[in-house]
Amino acid sequence: MKKRIFVAILLLLSLYPAANAATLYRIRFAYYPQKIRIVFDLNGAFSYDTDESKEKIVVRFKETEAGPDIQNYVELNDLIIRYLEIQKEEQDLKITIPLGEEVEYNIFYLNGPPRLVIDFGRDFLNVVSGGTIADGIEFLRARKGSSSGIMEACALKINLDKAEIEPALAQKTAPTFVESVIGFLSPWKEDKPVNGGGFALDKVSHIVDENDGIAGINGTYFAYSGRPLGALIVNQEMVSFSIYDRTAFFLDLNNQPYIDNIDVASHFSIENGSRFEITGINQPRGTSDIIMYTRSWGPKTASNNQGVELVVENSAISNINIANSEIPEDGYVLSISGPMVEPLLDVAKLGSIINSRIKILPFSTFPQNIRHLIAGGPRLLKKGKIYVSKHAEKFRQDIARGRAARTAIGITKDDEILLVTINGPQKGKKDSQQTSIGATLEELAALMSSLGAVEAMNLDGGSSSTMVINGKVVNSPVGNNQRRVSNAILIRPKT
Repeated sequence: MKKRIFVAILLLLSLYPAANAATLYRIRFAYYPQKIRIVFDLNGAFSYDTDESKEKIVVRFKETEAGPDIQNYVELNDLIIRYLEIQKEEQDLKITIPLGEEVEYNIFYLNGPPRLVIDFGRDFLNVVSGGTIADGIEFLRARKGSSSGIMEACALKINLDKAEIEPALAQKTAPTFVESVIGFLSPWKEDKPVNGGGFALDKVSHIVDENDGIAGINGTYFAYSGRPLGALIVNQEMVSFSIYDRTAFFLDLNNQPYIDNIDVASHFSIENGSRFEITGINQPRGTSDIIMYTRSWGPKTASNNQGVELVVENSAISNINIANSEIPEDGYVLSISGPMVEPLLDVAKLGSIINSRIKILPFSTFPQNIRHLIAGGPRLLKKGKIYVSKHAEKFRQDIARGRAARTAIGITKDDEILLVTINGPQKGKKDSQQTSIGATLEELAALMSSLGAVEAMNLDGGSSSTMVINGKVVNSPVGNNQRRVSNAILIRPKT
């Protein structure tokens, strides 16, 4: 509690009628983008003191009367200041100003005419601990205010010495009725789920529970089929390829975290020395591609007959097919289309040794053998500075611009991990009923910095943004229900 005493002295007292006590005759308010101003107009010289705390400000005008137009209770109906209460205390006039949020403010007086002015800022960040979920895992709730409105966020802070995190894919389940109808009515969809395909969609809470996690958030972008859009590595297995060298979060075998842009260098060679570039992993094959299919894709490649496929087991070609090859449990399929088919068939024989290489190339970091990796983007923070790379990473306008529910991951200077969701506008509610306006990418970057991150990147957001702790959703998903997603980032205590 702070207490301050001031005396406001008029330079030209002769302009005002002499009186034993000053009179507060008017209270004025002004609303600006960056502040709220309250002005107390008095008819003569005055003195005052203040008692100040996080919850309220109390102003006492010494030997002051309230004019006939001053009410005992004045409503402002603002998030920062909802009301003023005016009371007479013996010879003094007491003004109580409860604070809706802890904000910076400035109290000063002016003469000519005499008045007391209080400016309240609109920017604030209030972070409250929600407790320890498990050893090394803390839950936080945050409210951030600005001239645009309020953002509500949930955060998990993870100590990697005591807990572990990893990406996980949704497991294949029977389609919902709605998904079945969509699939029947949309047979032309290029990337629709294939019969028996390995990728799937599921709720974040189910993905976390199936992988024995204690908490988690939604992960990276995905297609309708559940196929991740961007690089994904789970337990050193490459599940999908990168897009436009976008930003990724990754952990090496020493559990050291990184955030960096990545490139992928991939090829395979046949024992006679012929070498071919791999253009993708576990994605639909185009007219001129070499795609590697693993069991993450499903039991079969589901390809057309416009190419050729090499089934590889124990590093050797076990079968050569035209299309829709079975993917071995302990191997993979190389599916080739376009101009490379003919030269490949000239050198590929049953039993030929295949040497496939997929190498992750971070732009500026040097991890020792990547164990887990999940791409997202754009980048939000780089070496402690806001660095939103939405144009360099070629993101669509629906992600790059405007406010939305957001999900992000960050690394602190102590190598702790921050997983953050920001609530977006709720569907079906009027603007006046919204409790959180969502965030732009720049606002998300600023929040991540305020929470202690020095490196950070954006993940899938909008309806996907979900945080789960002990099986319960703790944020407010846009549609009031969990959206089925392709993948999640889960947390487990170390055993």
